[in-house]
Amino acid sequence: MRTFGWLTIIIAGAVLLVLMNSFFVVRQDEQALMLQVGEPKQVFNAPGQDQAGLYFKIPMFQQIEKLDKKNIGLDIENIEVLASDQRRLTVDAFVRWRIKDPLKFYQRFRNEPAAARQLQQITNSNIREALGDVPVPEIISGQRSQLMDRIRERVNAQLTEDGIDIVDVRIRQADLPTEVAEGVYSRMQSARLQEAQRIRAEGEEKARLIRAQASREKTVIEAQAREQAETIRGEGDAKSTEVYANAYNKDPEFFRFQRALIACDKAIQQGTQIIVAPKSLGICDEFIDSARVNGGSR
Repeated sequence: MRTFGWLTIIIAGAVLLVLMNSFFVVRQDEQALMLQVGEPKQVFNAPGQDQAGLYFKIPMFQQIEKLDKKNIGLDIENIEVLASDQRRLTVDAFVRWRIKDPLKFYQRFRNEPAAARQLQQITNSNIREALGDVPVPEIISGQRSQLMDRIRERVNAQLTEDGIDIVDVRIRQADLPTEVAEGVYSRMQSARLQEAQRIRAEGEEKARLIRAQASREKTVIEAQAREQAETIRGEGDAKSTEVYANAYNKDPEFFRFQRALIACDKAIQQGTQIIVAPKSLGICDEFIDSARVNGGSR
């Protein structure tokens, strides 16, 4: 009985182990390749499909290789590049790729580390080739985006039959040797300084033109204002003369007397010493008599 009990436990354990190895789960972010005696047989949850879930396989006879369905990142550092102007750069790049055909990928690489090594070699070669066709300033601050698109297309073309799709290639950093960097930055600084001087000169020229135009307009406005002021002043004088003449004609004797007083006031200034005889104390009488005789002409 005791032997039968142990046998039952062993059989139950074996059955449980077989059942546990008969099912496998494919997550939403992964894809699975079923191998039968080492040969690929079926793909689960490949790109463009939604087949995540629980599946059955024959234990010992069928094996499952799981591959990533997400985009995979690969850092590529210290790529030595010789630009078209014979200057050296040390470039760090970043590649994002994905497995688009699990069957081709497995047949070509077997696993992701082998694929990453091959991808790094191909990317290195294409980066050197693409950046070697342009000068350093274009790599640093010019057509970097276009260069990266060109590299991505070339790498994709070389891996199109290997089940890999290159999503993006980007240069994270491009360093110049110290002596080269100083020369490049000095030339860039000189170019920017010349551009700033050109813009400043154009601004000063425009400012001079604006000031000259404003000065001409000011002169015209002042001349017009003076002309208008003289016209108004002349009209005022004419009106004053007319009013004065009308008033004089009403009482000539009064205005002759007024003119005599004004003449006397102008003739005798403050501080003037006058010596007169006792009979001549009315010193302004002479002006009054003269004004009366001359009809108020003085």
